Amino acid sequence: MTHPDTAEHPTPGSRFTFGAQPTVGAAAAIKAVAQDTSELVRAEIELAKAELADGVKANGLGAGMMVGAAVMMWLAVQGLLLAIGFALALVMPGWAAALIVTVVLIIIGVVLARLGMNKLGTPVSVDQAKANVQEDVAWFKTHLRGR
Repeated sequence: MTHPDTAEHPTPGSRFTFGAQPTVGAAAAIKAVAQDTSELVRAEIELAKAELADGVKANGLGAGMMVGAAVMMWLAVQGLLLAIGFALALVMPGWAAALIVTVVLIIIGVVLARLGMNKLGTPVSVDQAKANVQEDVAWFKTHLRGR
């Protein structure tokens, strides 16, 4: 629905008047669309950069907090081991209590090391991903051949 005053007096900055007659030619319109598209792409890239920067900052802060939590948990484990040693020292000499705690920790460490070594021997393969890519390439070749 057009208003009579806007059909004859376009608003400042508008490229077209409201009516059947455009105020610019096809070449100028194509140039304007290309310029607008370029500006839109630039704006989207800037938005993506800002979003990535915010995400990286948040992830960095989260990683720092996780490191802090890991340090605190490590200290808590140390305190627990000391408490276990002192509790054992109530029923046996202190050196024996410390030796028992140390031997238990060594056994746990050896078991974890053996399990880890077994997992490290697992072969790494990208065969499925390679097959998927080859299948995708073949599909594109067959479906886009005549175009």
